[in-house]
Amino acid sequence: MLKVSIVIPSVDNAHRLETTLISLLENCPSECEIVVPHSGYYDDPYDIADEVRLIEVPAARNEVELLAVAWSMCKAPIVHTLATGATVEAGWLEEALAGFQRPEVMAVAPQSHYNDSNEPVQGVLADDFGLRAAASAATMQAPMLQAGFYRYSLLAAVGGFCTRMEQVADLDIGLWIAEAGGRCEVATGSHVYLNEPNDLGRVTADRIRLARTLQLRHQEWFASRGKTGGKLGWLSRSVGSGSIATMMSALTAKADAKAALHRLPDLDDVRAVIEGRDQTFRFDPRNDHPGPRLHRSAA
Repeated sequence: MLKVSIVIPSVDNAHRLETTLISLLENCPSECEIVVPHSGYYDDPYDIADEVRLIEVPAARNEVELLAVAWSMCKAPIVHTLATGATVEAGWLEEALAGFQRPEVMAVAPQSHYNDSNEPVQGVLADDFGLRAAASAATMQAPMLQAGFYRYSLLAAVGGFCTRMEQVADLDIGLWIAEAGGRCEVATGSHVYLNEPNDLGRVTADRIRLARTLQLRHQEWFASRGKTGGKLGWLSRSVGSGSIATMMSALTAKADAKAALHRLPDLDDVRAVIEGRDQTFRFDPRNDHPGPRLHRSAA
């Protein structure tokens, strides 16, 4: 029986994709499938179609658009998103799947390692300004799209990954989970190596726009925590970018209202999954060994 569908969205980098595929084929147990949505560029030079499901999405412009198509084609109750270039070690799946033994857990973050830091990133959080930032086990609000585990039934309830939210689509899902009373957790024994520098702290004009849009889309959640960030705060937050354009954007950027209202989920549907009333792919790992302690998030 399939337990996990591993989805690797790939826009245009065959070398990084093949690095990840080699790592997975060396370390994957038999109970998982590998799904690769790509923008039409990959022609399978090594004839791996018998082991990897390749899905062409020629119109896709980025990884989120590829994920938005591919997640619904997955056949397992848990969907594991993984960035191209990432590598894994034996046992990383078992540690993450142990978290789903608790029915209220909707998503799990592994420990993600960047190549310019000794400290792993344990998912992401929305800071006081709505900007996507690296989290610890105590502050995590969502797994990163680059390395996350989600219940299929949860993705079905929220409508999958929202393409209009672009790189904050992972936080968008994490906040819906929190608003519906579910949990995201960190699997301390699951390790993913992203093999690229960490740029989560970088502030850009696009990230400011997305942060404001995230705030508008989840305005009740932000308001309940007193997270607003006035103009002076935004200006201060953007000074470190070193870009005049970014600093001006901090003062002038507005939320994308159409994106904020795009395909809003019905939280009652999400609550039904959390409470076990929606039986779509209820997950039972059938594991006699519960694994290491998982840390609850503060979301």
